[in-house]
Amino acid sequence: MKLDCIVMAGGKATRMGGVAKPLLDVCGVPMIVRVARSLSEICSRIYIIYSKWTRDIKDLCSGSLGNAMCVEGGGESYVEDLKLALNLVSLPALVTPADIPFLSPVILEDFIVKAMLKPEPIVNLTTEKGLIGVSLFKRTTGPWTDITMSGESSLVDVDTWEDYREVIGRC
Repeated sequence: MKLDCIVMAGGKATRMGGVAKPLLDVCGVPMIVRVARSLSEICSRIYIIYSKWTRDIKDLCSGSLGNAMCVEGGGESYVEDLKLALNLVSLPALVTPADIPFLSPVILEDFIVKAMLKPEPIVNLTTEKGLIGVSLFKRTTGPWTDITMSGESSLVDVDTWEDYREVIGRC
């Protein structure tokens, strides 16, 4: 089952001094390109939501990001940008951040299967560290639940320079 997928890539990266995180290089490839490549195996359509903070992503939209559709959000609020994105897609839809460079299609497929079995309309993927920004939306509103995948090294979310050093250390 192929889904529509949304990559949230418009954050301010305040914990990292405002750098355009999705464009940071991991193993010779920008993080957002790595995420889009992983999603291309399981998604029918990919929407990249960027903002004024990450506007340089637009330069990748006609090349490295393949057939991904790039849409500029406001960038002031994750929730507002997510609402914009959810209005563009068919449900169920998978939402991921642009800063999980080793995101595995196998892990995502496993999560989607488990999430579809849950009665809640919104299911979040978590690790032992907590929420990582991956969610399955079966409806746009309603209660949510979490599915925790422990010990999964492909789910490192780059939120700090320490996280970034960890992922580039895997190259």
